[in-house]
Amino acid sequence: MRKLLSSHSTLAEFTGITFQPCRHRTSLCPNQCTHAGKVASFKVIKYIDYKKPGKYGDGKGTSFRTMVEDQLGNAKIPAATLIIINSLKKGDTVRLSWNHDYVTRNRSSFPERTIIKLSKVEPK
Repeated sequence: MRKLLSSHSTLAEFTGITFQPCRHRTSLCPNQCTHAGKVASFKVIKYIDYKKPGKYGDGKGTSFRTMVEDQLGNAKIPAATLIIINSLKKGDTVRLSWNHDYVTRNRSSFPERTIIKLSKVEPK
């Protein structure tokens, strides 16, 4: 089950991919967990649309980060989105939309921030 907490549609600047180290919080850390990996970062230039249908959910932010690949080499986002991110150069402008959802799966509940749309904006 998935419940929408907030939706974000932005114009953003790609600020690059960095490596996020493991935080050593489970017994699988650091070699078998999926906490470490490559993270893509974006700086929000402006909001195009924003919805927060209830009490909970992220407010308008100034940045967005998403793990693209864990330290074991597993992709953490869909292949089509990964191709776009890998084609970006630092400073590129993009249309970036994501949802902040509350997901319940196998009797566990957790937040997820999923990219819904990502496209490069070509300079005029």
